[in-house]
Amino acid sequence: MGEHTSPPACAFLQSARNVERDWTAAFDRVFSTPASQVEARIAREIFGSEYPEGVDAYSLLSASELRRIAAEVRVGAGATLVDVGCGRGGPGLWIAAATGADVIGIDISAAALADARRRAAALGLAERASYRLGSFEDTGLPDGTADAVMSVDALIFAPDKQAAAAELFRVIRPGGRLVLTSFEYRAQPEKRPLQVDDHRPLLDGAGFDVLAYDETDRWSERASRTTAAHLDAVDELATESGRDVEELRTLLREQQANFPAMLRRVFVVATRRCPL
Repeated sequence: MGEHTSPPACAFLQSARNVERDWTAAFDRVFSTPASQVEARIAREIFGSEYPEGVDAYSLLSASELRRIAAEVRVGAGATLVDVGCGRGGPGLWIAAATGADVIGIDISAAALADARRRAAALGLAERASYRLGSFEDTGLPDGTADAVMSVDALIFAPDKQAAAAELFRVIRPGGRLVLTSFEYRAQPEKRPLQVDDHRPLLDGAGFDVLAYDETDRWSERASRTTAAHLDAVDELATESGRDVEELRTLLREQQANFPAMLRRVFVVATRRCPL
């Protein structure tokens, strides 16, 4: 959802076919306004009891997945959990509170990190949470910082997924865990970073052993229903965010048009191999 003036929709769609969006600007714009109450209302309706209340996840994260991440990272008090693509910080802070671990959030958006810091302070977790600008390919963290790394639906925005896998390997201590959700594609979606149809070869090549690789429950239904509901509520969403309604409608239709290219959404658990 990048910054641009408001050309005719046909002109924007033509440019969307050829120019990848500036994701830093896009997410700064998204996260510079408060979490959407309209989107939260829609998500509650679609997810029902699986809605992760109070987390404000900018993703398809369910309550069951959040609990599973907390169990699979296998961290406790005194451990360091790194949340890459942390957004507003809600999922990582939930898991820090549940496990006792400290959390370091990494994101390309300064606006998201500012919101995450406010959230950590409001939850009484400021002393156990820190946030810094960085990306999947360059977290800026020292080698072996993390006892575990988590990421929720953010890896799709990494332009170089091989470099991302190598960086995640570097920052996790030997034997530490990587737990993430992400999407795989059967065809390259428009105006998106390059995608893959299977993350396992990348993870194996980087030095991870994949322990679990599961297609997530009802992801396609939830994704399609969410976007359709956002289109139905586009006037409300535009008013809430202060965005141009036709620009927002075009972006939602672009997202909807990419659904046929999506293959699956996966829940991945891997461990960094120990040196021989």
